[in-house]
Amino acid sequence: MNDCLKVFTDGNFDNNFIDDIFLLNQKNVPEVGSLKSIAQQRKILSISSYHSILLRDNQLIGFSICFREAQPYWSENFKYFKQKLDRFLYIDRIAIHSEYRRRGYAKRMYEDIFDMATKDDLFVTAEVNTSPKNEDSLKFHDHMGFIEVGQKSFNDHDVSYFQLHPND
Repeated sequence: MNDCLKVFTDGNFDNNFIDDIFLLNQKNVPEVGSLKSIAQQRKILSISSYHSILLRDNQLIGFSICFREAQPYWSENFKYFKQKLDRFLYIDRIAIHSEYRRRGYAKRMYEDIFDMATKDDLFVTAEVNTSPKNEDSLKFHDHMGFIEVGQKSFNDHDVSYFQLHPND
């Protein structure tokens, strides 16, 4: 397998992949939230606490973007966890190119996120759409050991909230 995972933290990122991250994000809507522009993608990356890109033959095939509790992020899902937990790492979005799914790449990216969270003794948090239902993601989060801790309805979708403490 000729691939590598590159991790960037503290808002640093490789500008060479910003367009690819944006396009992959938009191809994965509604599983991940839609973004209005590459400028919005750039902003999210610049305030993130942790993000990674997965490359295969120097082509982007996946990415993750996460936030710590103190980041100035506007997401209502992020704010849910901010009200519940003092210290956490929120997985805002993770996407794998469709032709590379079910090959263990998402699991690998989550394991790297767990490693980072373990170092700072953080809960790892995420939300998954329940309407429209993202059955694959619900099964994946269950398989990875996440526990459902809440639900919320929005105008155009519903979500379930999940958390996991990798040190447990």
